[in-house]
Amino acid sequence: MSRSEGLRSDETLDGLFQGALKIIQKREGYRFSVDAPLLASFVKLKRGERVVDLGTGSGVILLILRKRYPEAGELVGVEIQQELVELARRNVILNEMEGLIRIVHGDIRGIKKIFGAGSFDVVVSNPPYYPLQRKNLLSQRAMARHEVAGGIREVMAASSYLLREGGRGYFIYPSRRAATLILEMREARLEPKRMRWVHSFEGKPAKMVMVQGVKGSGEGLEVEPPLFLFRSPGEYTQEMETVLFRLKEGEEDDEEL
Repeated sequence: MSRSEGLRSDETLDGLFQGALKIIQKREGYRFSVDAPLLASFVKLKRGERVVDLGTGSGVILLILRKRYPEAGELVGVEIQQELVELARRNVILNEMEGLIRIVHGDIRGIKKIFGAGSFDVVVSNPPYYPLQRKNLLSQRAMARHEVAGGIREVMAASSYLLREGGRGYFIYPSRRAATLILEMREARLEPKRMRWVHSFEGKPAKMVMVQGVKGSGEGLEVEPPLFLFRSPGEYTQEMETVLFRLKEGEEDDEEL
């Protein structure tokens, strides 16, 4: 598929890193937010590591990681919504990453039917974080954001199953539910090792938190300096400009865990 081929009337073609990546998205359905490039910027990979993205959506996190870490191993995305599976596969082709990224249609609640235990070195996930409410929860956007097909507990259970001992999980979650995230990570033997709070503006409360956990590790949490999205309304900070617009090869994770 060429870079312009196959775009439908209900879709948009959006870019990241000044066009280095092209992302097809639905105009009215699920569209990735700043959470995805933020989480991708928090991830550190080593040469040859096998990575799985739980709830991959349009595949944007895997596309960023493939660009940042060209020497990583296989990248796999798992997505429950068939329409998003097809969209993610089209994005892989659009960015000429066939054979480097694989998109699997599946439910994380049945992950044992798809992969063997300890199959991956790294898990990444931007889990659904809204509790179930009385609304149209069958819409594409609602299923991606609400705990329809499993919540944080199911994501952590699947992550723990998929990771080898010493493997790493990277997650982003609303700050107001940070206690739940940490609790569920520890229950699943994913010991929090790195944490970074995300704020809209300096001096304002955090909106999100990013956490790296290590399966089977001992206690010892490093809280990194906060990340601020904006220096003023509508003006990104220098760090966020790098996250969104400047594609650079990633830093390998050489920390002793």
